Amino acid sequence: GRVYNSATETNELPQNNLQKERTLKNYAIGIDIGGTSVRGAVVSEDGRLAFLTAMPTEAKKGGKKVLDNVLFLIRALIEKHGTTKNVAGIGIGTPGSVNEKGIIIGGAQNLPGWEGTEIVKPIRKKSGLPVVVTNDALAMTLAEWRFGAGKGLDNIVCLVLGTGVGGGIVANGRMYKGAHGLAGELGHVSVDYNGYPCACGQKGCVECYASATGIVRMAIQVSAGLARNRRTAFSKLVAAKPRDLTSKTVYDYVKLRDAAALKINEMVCEKLARVVGIVINAFAPDRIILGGGVMNAGTAIIDTTWKYVTRYSLPGSRDHCKLVRARCGQNAGVIGAAQLVFEGPIGNKNV
Repeated sequence: GRVYNSATETNELPQNNLQKERTLKNYAIGIDIGGTSVRGAVVSEDGRLAFLTAMPTEAKKGGKKVLDNVLFLIRALIEKHGTTKNVAGIGIGTPGSVNEKGIIIGGAQNLPGWEGTEIVKPIRKKSGLPVVVTNDALAMTLAEWRFGAGKGLDNIVCLVLGTGVGGGIVANGRMYKGAHGLAGELGHVSVDYNGYPCACGQKGCVECYASATGIVRMAIQVSAGLARNRRTAFSKLVAAKPRDLTSKTVYDYVKLRDAAALKINEMVCEKLARVVGIVINAFAPDRIILGGGVMNAGTAIIDTTWKYVTRYSLPGSRDHCKLVRARCGQNAGVIGAAQLVFEGPIGNKNV
């Protein structure tokens, strides 16, 4: 497999610290499986990264190929670290729901053939290390709780806006996993019962609107429906090259105050605010954290969503809650996956 390193993000630990700490089992390998790439690093217990590495997921080649690439990346990280003696285990964050046996049981539409894949046993067998796996949004939530925008708080909720929309909940100082470890599927809260059909079988899930794919679909529809005299630079771009459109393009034009792009942002954020309101009313968290690739849009989503939240939330809980952007960036999944090893598994018993 092809492996590429990110020199700008490696954040290698000083060699003297590495040598001093090699006698302690205070490292874990964190793996974050995404639709386009698998990222991994050797991570210290306090969240510092060494040997941050990535390779293509090659999702279109099926579940077995994805698993082979994960195994290849783990071997590469072990070789770079030089020993497994001070590695407590391997933590993995993956799209989809994961059952107690470490088998993907659904929700990984961007990884064809991934559903039904058993990932814990083969990785444990090949690496000789304990393995724990959880949903990628839960891994990000754990990273933000320990080291990011939720640090020091006992009640937070994370929404991860990526290819889909995931979620994670910390309640009363503990990760909330539900009866079988599958809690947090906030992307499948319906915000429009007559809305877009979702891959999960429902209609109008917030994932259909606030994910990268949902934003692109809305942008194409809105642009196509504009009267000729109301077309903007953005809508003309969409009409000319709809297949090249990304959520980043939408928000590049939001920053330019393009009228069509601004309208799409309002539509996205109004739908997102419905879920934020439900979360506030149901959990009364200290903080709701928005992360994922879509949040590279900056403050536009935060500010616009909060404007609509007053419609959908009770003032008592809302007045004690802040809506903020995640702080751990694209390394959150890797950091959170490794942290699983130190804190115990979320939703399964594989360690």
